[in-house]
Amino acid sequence: MGLLSAAAVVAAPIDSTVIHNYTYFGVGYNYVDADDADGHGVVGTVSMDLNNFLVGGGANYTWFSVDDFDDVDVESWSAGGFAGYVFRLMDNHINIIPRVGVSYNEASVDFGSFGGAVENFVSIEPGITLSYAINNHISLNGGYTYIQDLDDDIDVEAHTFSVGMRIALAERLGLDLNAFFEEEQGFSGAAAILSWHY
Repeated sequence: MGLLSAAAVVAAPIDSTVIHNYTYFGVGYNYVDADDADGHGVVGTVSMDLNNFLVGGGANYTWFSVDDFDDVDVESWSAGGFAGYVFRLMDNHINIIPRVGVSYNEASVDFGSFGGAVENFVSIEPGITLSYAINNHISLNGGYTYIQDLDDDIDVEAHTFSVGMRIALAERLGLDLNAFFEEEQGFSGAAAILSWHY
């Protein structure tokens, strides 16, 4: 941490329209690594920075290929929102963002002639993100989110972690690359999102 602190003190302040700018919308691809299944999908996000108070939301849709079962169709989608606050330190090189979110999640399985099943739940998702901007063109980030369902009938609880980076591709265009990990499973997925900042 001493090297990061020293580098931030002598570096120019971060004033990029992409790096550590949280007013944007984005679209991209997500990959999910689940037990006996691989998921591919689309994701959309939006965020607004109101004097360091963040509000935003997102949605994703994922379809799965199930190992050894070509005739089984599995898909999931979720939509949610979040609120947080950005603590900007060391000339905006370090951002700490405590946040809380809520989401609606649904998964369906179609067994063809054997019928299907649908499960859904609402979850609350408090967490924190730490981001370090190397310069006005790239930042590195890590995060933690605790997921707890609000439905007594479904028992969903998870500790998830993420690591990633944001790259400024142009004056207002960014690329977010993230990998996700779950406490018991390990690697659980990845995402690549193009974001337009305004």
